[in-house]
Amino acid sequence: MKKICNLLVAFVCLILCFVVTSCNNNNEKTKIGLVMYQWTDTQGKNMQNYCEYLEQNFPVEFEYEQTYYQDDKHLECVENLIAKGCKAIIAGYDTSLESSVNTCSEAGVYYIVALDYISMSDFNGNTPSEYFLGGTQQFGGDLAALGAEYAKAAVANNCLKVGGVSFPAWGFNEAPEIYEGFKNYIEENSDAEVLDCNYANGFDASAIQTATQSVLLEGVDCIFGMSSGIDYVYPELQGKDVKLISMGYDDSVESLMKNGQLIAAGNNNHAACIASCFVRIMNALNGKQYSDASTGEYNRDGIVNGVASYPVITNLEELEDYKSYIIPTDLSNGPVTAEELKEVMLQYNENATLASLNALTNRSMSEIKAARQ
Repeated sequence: MKKICNLLVAFVCLILCFVVTSCNNNNEKTKIGLVMYQWTDTQGKNMQNYCEYLEQNFPVEFEYEQTYYQDDKHLECVENLIAKGCKAIIAGYDTSLESSVNTCSEAGVYYIVALDYISMSDFNGNTPSEYFLGGTQQFGGDLAALGAEYAKAAVANNCLKVGGVSFPAWGFNEAPEIYEGFKNYIEENSDAEVLDCNYANGFDASAIQTATQSVLLEGVDCIFGMSSGIDYVYPELQGKDVKLISMGYDDSVESLMKNGQLIAAGNNNHAACIASCFVRIMNALNGKQYSDASTGEYNRDGIVNGVASYPVITNLEELEDYKSYIIPTDLSNGPVTAEELKEVMLQYNENATLASLNALTNRSMSEIKAARQ
């Protein structure tokens, strides 16, 4: 009898150990890494805030690395994230893309790009590894339409001579098409003169400010600052009767709009960028793939690309909507909620598609506002 009791006790202990181990395994969080230029600017803070929201709603944990704008540090950051146990890595841009993907592939780690679309040209014609999950098209996927959206502000404010300043086109390759849409809309809807865009010869503040000074010499009354307009273009406009239309957003937007000099601003929907990448990562980690992955609207050369919206702000009411629904403190009221994510994640909804994910992350600000009310 005693022997039987001992066997029963041993069996019960074994079962309890199995249950405890299973619970611990179920409670383990999947690590996802992110590498960006920095985490202290508006873009970095927005992305980190949304990652913290995801941590509160899914069994995931995020690790962060930053290159401080040193491209040669990117691969080192990727290796650091792999060493930290990350199962997937989200990169901001296509920096060191091939070497990063190869490094991740060798480690069995997924890699995805959040702020840039990817095509075969980024791999020099080589077929990317199965561990590469694609890129993310910015600006709502329609560059000319975004330019036209910004142009409405110039027309509404009766601007007569409009110029543009941008980062070099080879680095900001969406800029020419955005500016073309901007210019075409103004010329079709007003009598204003629109100059060709002045592309700076570098990415630093001095290069942009030199380009801005050159445009000011043309006697413009409005400048479309496509090169971090608030940070780099606005300093050259202070004290001048010249309106600013800015690609970019920071906390100064409200005061600049109130004083009348800033007539439009905008920014990438950073939460939507992360949301698109996060869903595709979780699908892959669960061994799932969208049935329409090969035919996505924003795919390039067979490479899957998600999409993220780009809200434009042209008045104080839209600014309040931006604060309330794009970058709110409480992201359960933000652009993409956890419940909405589950609707497009294959582990929660086997009927989800890439098209449904893209529709979710590319909603306009008014559509997001309507969904929250």
